[in-house]
Amino acid sequence: MAGDEHPSFEEIATFTSDQQCDTICQLHAANIAGLRQMLRFVAVFDEQEKWREDFCRSMVDWLVARLSISYRTAAEWVRVARALRGLPAIDEVVSEGRLSWDQLAPLTEVATETTDQVLSRAAPGWSAAETKDLARRAKAPKVADANEAHRARRLTWWQDAHLLHLRGALTIEAGAQVTSVLTALASDAPKDPETDAYEPFEARAADALVELAATKAGEIAEPDRPLVVVHTEPGALSGDEEGEAELAEGRRIAAETARRLACDCRWQLVVENDEGEVVRLGRTTRQIPGWLLRQLRRRDRGCRFQGCGATRWLHAHHLTHWADGGATDHDNLVMLCGRHHRVVHEGGWQVASTREGTVTFHKPDGQVLTCGPPALRPDVRRRLFGPDPPEDITHLTHRIA
Repeated sequence: MAGDEHPSFEEIATFTSDQQCDTICQLHAANIAGLRQMLRFVAVFDEQEKWREDFCRSMVDWLVARLSISYRTAAEWVRVARALRGLPAIDEVVSEGRLSWDQLAPLTEVATETTDQVLSRAAPGWSAAETKDLARRAKAPKVADANEAHRARRLTWWQDAHLLHLRGALTIEAGAQVTSVLTALASDAPKDPETDAYEPFEARAADALVELAATKAGEIAEPDRPLVVVHTEPGALSGDEEGEAELAEGRRIAAETARRLACDCRWQLVVENDEGEVVRLGRTTRQIPGWLLRQLRRRDRGCRFQGCGATRWLHAHHLTHWADGGATDHDNLVMLCGRHHRVVHEGGWQVASTREGTVTFHKPDGQVLTCGPPALRPDVRRRLFGPDPPEDITHLTHRIA
């Protein structure tokens, strides 16, 4: 094959088995070596906490936002990047591309400075399943592990056209409680009256979970959001003037904080003159009705700040504050978690939305917070692929095959 032509599927089909095999293996090794180098940058970027410059909560959040990867993937990258700092022998094997990611990830969970050399020699000969199993067996249960498992408990759900799907994780002891109850209820389920046969156990277990929820449904009342009484100067809440506000218990807050509180909560406005006399007492109201909040949660699925995605303790933020004439409707509202709601108000950030529903965040200096993996720079492409960079990475096959 001559020049820098890119091989098509048909051309690749003409390669010998050895050429195809070698190309696949070498490209995988190149990917692993590149990943190892990236993890070095991740480790240093994390240690220097440069992710704070984009107002992220952690290196994991920064990776999620900048590279559009999942939280789980980002968390594993950060953990492995930190671990490799103290495992020079394993790090060297990774740089040679001799460990897959599915070997490296579990290996870094158990490797220490003492076992680094031994594991670096043995691990390349293990399968991914063997590495994971050996790592699991090497970790003796500890109280710290139990506490970490407790913090990792979760339950999420999503639905398609016909089914609600559940996914979660419980500690071993909590899982034993749940499965024992579900098993007992599922075992007591009657036969199908039409077929006179028991349905599959998985179906009966699903019915058992629904029964548990139905039993408790009548005992749970939706709690109302707390009443926030704000005492403020005339005009401060609408942004016409600077000033302070005061909560009912006497805590003084900035006018911008009062604006944030008024975005999405049950509130009452008390306007006072310079002598502290009440000149107007607003009615207690819920600025955003429950039906609209439910639609907003369904639309946004969580905090819209890049890389966050929190699904609990959300606030509905007015893009144009209602006190400035902004409407309380879908187009003027976005869901933000409490932390990022504060960033937008007290932190000086700005948030805007397009007609297509894309939300952009602007730093206090006006710079737009970018999201998604950046394109390969021309100078990097030249260093990787030569003076005439190809359109895609298939150019590497010429050098490998």
